[in-house]
Amino acid sequence: MVTASGRWTLRAVAALGLGLLLTGATVAAKDDEKNPLREELLKLNSITGEEAQRTRLVALAKDKEKAKKLVAEAGKMLKEAKGKESPFNYNSTSMLARLALFNKQYDSAEKFYNALIESATRLKSGSKMTAAYHGLIDVYLESKQYALASETCEKAIDAAGPKEFEDEKIFYVEKFIKSLAKEEKFDEALRQAERLVKETEGSWYFLQTKGWVLREQGKLPAAIEAYTESLEKIDENKALEPKVRDRFKDVTRYILTGLYVDNKDVEKAAKELQTLIKRNPDNPTYKNDLGFIWCDHDMNLDESEKLIKDALDLDKKAQEKAKADGDIEEVKPNAAYLDSLGWVYFKQKKYKEALEPLKQASADAEDGAHLEIWDHLADCYMALGQKKDAIATWEKGLKYEDLSKRDTERRRKVSEKLKKARAAQD
Repeated sequence: MVTASGRWTLRAVAALGLGLLLTGATVAAKDDEKNPLREELLKLNSITGEEAQRTRLVALAKDKEKAKKLVAEAGKMLKEAKGKESPFNYNSTSMLARLALFNKQYDSAEKFYNALIESATRLKSGSKMTAAYHGLIDVYLESKQYALASETCEKAIDAAGPKEFEDEKIFYVEKFIKSLAKEEKFDEALRQAERLVKETEGSWYFLQTKGWVLREQGKLPAAIEAYTESLEKIDENKALEPKVRDRFKDVTRYILTGLYVDNKDVEKAAKELQTLIKRNPDNPTYKNDLGFIWCDHDMNLDESEKLIKDALDLDKKAQEKAKADGDIEEVKPNAAYLDSLGWVYFKQKKYKEALEPLKQASADAEDGAHLEIWDHLADCYMALGQKKDAIATWEKGLKYEDLSKRDTERRRKVSEKLKKARAAQD
């Protein structure tokens, strides 16, 4: 499975940490009744320092069910304290906001971030205002409440604050543009994006904002042009450190790869990935994506198989190191890469060999919850003559949420295949 569209790039648990200053508010458990969840929540008030908060949040996020219970209980505590002193200081509130967003508990995340905005504004802290507004906007974007995201961006732009906060406002404009595009207000979004490019004298960064809007609108050639121009400007930008410049170029090439795939220009997509692999031979994502794109278009199947197996091996080694360093608890194959391996076997008509990695990919509770993987598995069942299994697999796959525009077209095709399979069964 190709990962260029970002469908399989889950938010890193480690990014949950947020270094904020302690404000010192605490409260005793209601009616002195011992509540283990509340006791654990109140202990968050004593955690100071970015690294300590990050470490604690990573630990909390590992147990998803408990983390959700903690967030829900914290929400109750906040509600009970309405009009009184909050049970949580600024640090613990920010940790809970991040945890709620990570868990997709959007209502709770919204409450916590609103509390952070109020507190940060009162404290006149530019860094805190910046983090709080960005967090609330992200809540609305991730929960697809795009009108609220746009409204919050405008509030952030209009709000008065210290210089650190004022300097951040151009990035609220960027998020405002993307929110407008998500609302399908493309003309206004593009007008704002072009204004931003002009005001920043053709900044490579905001050319990418323009390209993002064009891609969202489905104007792929124009989006490719914008990102290509951005890539050229990055290359010419001698103010950037060489390593930083190369990293930005890699990111832009990877975006172009996805655009070329969407525009059905496989050769150009492959060329960009080959450049990325040459520059980053130990990066498993680039190898997986090139292998998948080729095999998905019945090209270079033997080379595709080699690339995908290399990707799985590189990813395994990286995970083993991360486990040894204490960053992760288990090593498991990447579901997208397993899907790619199964798919290249399928294209080679090795249906029995294809079945196991496809089943393993779909069994991944998080990364396997995607229609494309289940579609591939169903195709394999059909090729093996297991029609009932294929029908059940398509039915389950269609229950998953679309994560990209590509999924909309795939959903249509899967629905057609399912209809034909059911008719043939009757």
